[in-house]
Amino acid sequence: MEFKGKLGIYKIIETEDKTKTLWSEYFNEACHNLSGAYEETLYNYINGCDIVSQIHSNENLHVLDVGFGLGIGLKALVDTLQNNKLQSKIYTYTSIELDEDLFLWSIAHTFPGHIFTSFHKNGNTSYQSEFSFGLNEKLRVTIFIGDGRMTLKEAHKNNLLPEFTAIFQDAFSPKKNPTLWTKEWFLECKAMSSNHVRLATYSSSISVRKSLIAAGWCILNEKGFGLKRTMTKAKLIGETAESLQVELSRSPTLELRDI
Repeated sequence: MEFKGKLGIYKIIETEDKTKTLWSEYFNEACHNLSGAYEETLYNYINGCDIVSQIHSNENLHVLDVGFGLGIGLKALVDTLQNNKLQSKIYTYTSIELDEDLFLWSIAHTFPGHIFTSFHKNGNTSYQSEFSFGLNEKLRVTIFIGDGRMTLKEAHKNNLLPEFTAIFQDAFSPKKNPTLWTKEWFLECKAMSSNHVRLATYSSSISVRKSLIAAGWCILNEKGFGLKRTMTKAKLIGETAESLQVELSRSPTLELRDI
């Protein structure tokens, strides 16, 4: 099965946990680990960003998902919110998507007959929806369509974004989509975030880790999902372990930068 979006053909692939991912013709890459799209999302991002702890804390929860894709990050977040006793506070989910056709396809196929049937479009750049969990608990969802480096920066400049407390850094790989992995990108993420933000990514590449450190993030080396050996977590408060700093310093690989 496949369909055509603005950026070319997408092929639907079933992963080992029986959930589906997409292979993108434009990026020549699958959106998820073939060991399990949904399970990978839970492992890397829901667990990686300590979402359950954030739900039960006294702080509001504001998620940035870097790359909407099939919407599995949103689905995993919704499921996690539904499975936990919520505090009376604000929950938001913000994401970026280059291909508007992919976003519309994903809402129809990942959430068939589900809660997000009332997305409304604001101008040419964003879609919004809201889901109520109870009398006071709501998840506010905003998807920015187009180049995320531009749409998020403009929204931040106009005070339209919350201070993010969790970042799902789930863009296509640095080799395929380098602009969302540079030092400058991680500086932008830092500027849009709370001091207590948690960032997680499937990537453990030396260039990405050096980009994060160069932008002022502290990084942690963690076991990866499935057959992947390691993944990366990052925060703004604390220090990168000296052993990891030494390991990175031994590599001649440089951080990624905007050209």
